[in-house]
Amino acid sequence: MNNDLLERVLASPRLPSLPAVALKVIDLVQQEDVELDAIAVAVQNDPALTARILKTVNSSYYGQSGTVTNVSQALVVLGLRTVKTVALGFSLVPNLQKSSESGEGFDHISYWKRSLLSATAAKMFADNAGSRFTEEAFLGGLLQDMGMIALHQVLGEDYETVTDATGGHHTALTALEQDRLGVTHAQVGAELAGLWNLPPLLGHAIRGHHSLLDDLADPTADDPQGAADFVARCVAIGNLVAEVFVRSAAVSGEALKRLQERAAVWFGLEADATEPLLMQIHEVTAEMQRLFELPAGNLGDAGEILQSANEALLKLSMRQHQQTQQLLEDATTDALTKLANRRAFDTALDDRFKLARAGAPLSVLFTDVDRFKSFNDSHGHAVGDAVLIAFAKTLKKAVGVAGTVYRYGGEEFAVLCPGVNRRVAAELAEHVRRQVETGCAVPSDTGAMLRVTCSFGVACHSGDTFSRAEVLLKAADRAVYAAKEAGRNRVRVFTPHNEASSVAAA
Repeated sequence: MNNDLLERVLASPRLPSLPAVALKVIDLVQQEDVELDAIAVAVQNDPALTARILKTVNSSYYGQSGTVTNVSQALVVLGLRTVKTVALGFSLVPNLQKSSESGEGFDHISYWKRSLLSATAAKMFADNAGSRFTEEAFLGGLLQDMGMIALHQVLGEDYETVTDATGGHHTALTALEQDRLGVTHAQVGAELAGLWNLPPLLGHAIRGHHSLLDDLADPTADDPQGAADFVARCVAIGNLVAEVFVRSAAVSGEALKRLQERAAVWFGLEADATEPLLMQIHEVTAEMQRLFELPAGNLGDAGEILQSANEALLKLSMRQHQQTQQLLEDATTDALTKLANRRAFDTALDDRFKLARAGAPLSVLFTDVDRFKSFNDSHGHAVGDAVLIAFAKTLKKAVGVAGTVYRYGGEEFAVLCPGVNRRVAAELAEHVRRQVETGCAVPSDTGAMLRVTCSFGVACHSGDTFSRAEVLLKAADRAVYAAKEAGRNRVRVFTPHNEASSVAAA
């Protein structure tokens, strides 16, 4: 951490100041046994704060049947925990708002829109989980990014270059801050919370609202030691909700995906359950915007935004599926010949051998290019590669639908033929050998055509012929060596020991 910059920020006279009533409220909320009357007295010393609390308790959000006209009555209706948080929030936010609006180049509308959405979402996720820390989650969401205001007040345009580099992707901000400044707005905000003597629960939530997005551990809200992490996760997931509603469709699709993943792990919510909650969050945020009188701009149409986010998520999922398929294809395809590779062959042989144990025959044709080394030595590796490509193409065409062709390695190739018995496999090998002999040739470095031939080994498993797949493969390999020893450009078939001979001519 860049301690010099952090100390400079915390010592800056341009930081938001706290009014006397805020200091008093902060002191009171630290007391577990504080009486409502004590908070009422403190609040009534600030007419603006009194008016906001009365406006809150009489809002449609709380749905009172009659009008509440005094602070004491409002405190009874709202309850002690809510009063603590509302009073603290209404004390701090106006000064933060003034500071955000005073900084030229600081997008205070986006800032407060994101803060309000995050705060409302944090509260509603906490409430949905049955937690008693709903108000703390709301206030944590509202104050989570106050470090941004502090950094901008001190660094000005230098900080704007950092925020501009995110391209509006807020979840990328901390990495850029750490890289360029050596300190993040989350760290600055947490230090400010400590400087102002805010409840430790809030400081922890502010510090961890980005870093906890990378932690999919499941917190326990009822565990007192896990309460701070629970609130921080509520605030963190609120960040993703804000990303869904305030960013471009492409970014919102990614945010929606992360939101669904974390909602499932942290709060036990299925993907289908998140959308109705998001609609409700958007609706309540509009009410909070009126209560706090914050310049969050137009929140947009929730239905249209979520539709765009879902479409972006679908495209993202399809793209990821295609990328996964491409990676799988790349991992199982030989780059030179475009045939399936050794890895694919080993998997297919093992799977097919298990099925063949039930009685259906399985034949393996093993082949390699005759005297391949001479092509490389006499004409160079480019010609050698051309030989392998031409041979693979001829091999695949000649085999057709009778089997699958694989490049086993180097100049060695294999053909896997499920359901094909030994006689048919031998006939297929001879057919392919002739096609190669008569139709496979490549131009040399001198322009002369180089004739290509190959040797084949055939082995067939049926019932209990072979105990393991690798024994079947070894039998086909032995047959290839027999073909080469017999003069090359021919086929040899492995015959089990209980028959006439071990390797017979085709």
